Amino acid sequence: MNGVPSRLAKAGEYVEWLRVQVHEKSMPSTDRVRAAAACLALAQEHHHAIVLLAEHRLYGSAFSLLRVAFEAYVRGEWLNGCATDQQVEQFLRGEEPPRIAVLLEQIERLPTFSAQTLSGVKQAHWPSLCDDTHSGGLHSQRWQTSSAVEPNYSPEEVDEVLIFAEIIGSLSAIAIAGLANDELTANRILEQFEQRAQ
Repeated sequence: MNGVPSRLAKAGEYVEWLRVQVHEKSMPSTDRVRAAAACLALAQEHHHAIVLLAEHRLYGSAFSLLRVAFEAYVRGEWLNGCATDQQVEQFLRGEEPPRIAVLLEQIERLPTFSAQTLSGVKQAHWPSLCDDTHSGGLHSQRWQTSSAVEPNYSPEEVDEVLIFAEIIGSLSAIAIAGLANDELTANRILEQFEQRAQ
């Protein structure tokens, strides 16, 4: 796959850079912060796993984690900014939060998310994210060649997955910095991410 090894090297460097930015950040030890931080940290871990899986050419598994990473990020933002104290307690006891459409609707009432970018991402990509996570027909098509059943992912598809994962990983790291009231780190991450996007 032309271009993929160099792109993967950059993805690996960036995921490690993000990890270092928020590693061992001190933050308030409230149930809300702990619940939100756990989801955001999981989103970052999924980003890291996507890169590692792609480095080992385990593209199907890498693709399947995109939805999981997106949901972890959305849940973290919802727990931090929208959930009631009772909902936070229920979540920490293992109860399911509302469905993602409800979470997004509530999050996008917040001024920071009023542009409705997250629901736009869901609307544009949700069917393929679900298909990849649940081994649907579209994902299975990537395992078909003219002569065998074997991985058949294009470099462009792999690149799209890495970019999507970097967006989620970056947003999660920014949110973790926000939980730690560390505006300097949040701005540094945003600046680095914007430079990568150019």
